[in-house]
Amino acid sequence: MKNSTWVKIKSYSSQKGIGLIEILIVTAIIGLSLASLAGLGNFALKIQHRTKQNTIASFLASEAIEATRAIKDGEWSDLTAFAPDTPLHPIKTPSFYLWTLSSGPETINGFTRQVVVSPVYRDGAFNITSSNGTLDDNTKKITATVSWSDNGQNQQITLVDYLMNWKP
Repeated sequence: MKNSTWVKIKSYSSQKGIGLIEILIVTAIIGLSLASLAGLGNFALKIQHRTKQNTIASFLASEAIEATRAIKDGEWSDLTAFAPDTPLHPIKTPSFYLWTLSSGPETINGFTRQVVVSPVYRDGAFNITSSNGTLDDNTKKITATVSWSDNGQNQQITLVDYLMNWKP
């Protein structure tokens, strides 16, 4: 059996040490994995930033609607003191923490906020229409808009509410 024709195959697994090609492959895999994780982390930070901006803008718009509602509850004529569709912004007065409206938009930490009080028209069935119909002096359309710039792109959130003079 010593003269067998079996071909002996040299086993590479018995070699000692790691080859240069294997080191390069492992390094490439680790590098690609780290680059992917860094990209994913960057994407997550961008999403978190955008969510934070949208949340702040939503709160500012909600505050403007609620401030306008508080003004309406105090005195309905304060909502009608300005020309219709004029950009306004709410201001908290120092006395009794009351709100009032002032002309023009306001800027708060990079966000521009404005409130527009518009007349409301109704059709024969008392449904709100765009402009064809009878003017309803006891209802106002309140539009609160908050705009800001995010990485050079203009963003905007708009909330609309209708307020009624329930104690004419």
